Formats: sequence, structure tokens, C-alpha cells
Amino acid sequence: MTYKELIKELCDVIKESEVNSVSIYENLEELNLKIENFDIPAHDKNKIQDNISNSLGLLQHQDLHRQKIERVVNYVCEKNNIDSSEYNISNSAKTISSEDCNEFMSQDELDALIKSMNS
Repeated sequence: MTYKELIKELCDVIKESEVNSVSIYENLEELNLKIENFDIPAHDKNKIQDNISNSLGLLQHQDLHRQKIERVVNYVCEKNNIDSSEYNISNSAKTISSEDCNEFMSQDELDALIKSMNS
């Protein structure tokens, strides 16, 4: 398999992931809005809303994996002089170093934040 074939396959995964994520997000948001109109006990509504919230957290986690794949694609393109623009993917997100910003969040703080959002 050539680098270009590998990149094409990874980009297909990225695009499918993006499309599915948008659909999942929209479906969960619609459920979250409609739950108030359901005639069920409050504790059941809360359980459903917690499940929706947990699913949205998992969706965010999945998006982090998609971004990692994008980084790999961009890295492979860069190291092999392949024009990444033909694959129509975004540039990799850049991390701001602690030297550039007073409000830098460490990896441990970021992990704790993600964990708390999933709770």
C-alpha cells in the first residue's frame, strides 16, 4: 500500500466519522429537547438525560480520536511531500505551549476535565 492509498483510506474514515458524529449529535439533541414532553417520572427522565449526556461525552472522545487520525495524515503528507489539500481535511490542531499562554492546561488537567464531563 502506498502512502497516498493509506492517506485516502484514513481520510475516508475521517469523513465518515464526521458525518456520523453530526447525525448522532443532532439525534441526541432532539431527544434531549423532547424528553421534557414525555409523561414519565422525573427520575426516569433524569436517567435518560444522563445517558444522553454520557453519549455526548463519548462523542467528544471519538472526536479526539478523529483529530489524532488527522494529525497522522497531515504528518505523513508533510514527511512525504504529499499535497494534503487534495484530501480536503483540515490542518491539525496546534497545541499552545505553556510559554505562549498563562492559562495553559496540562494533559492531566485536560484528562480530568474530560473525565468529569463524562461523569
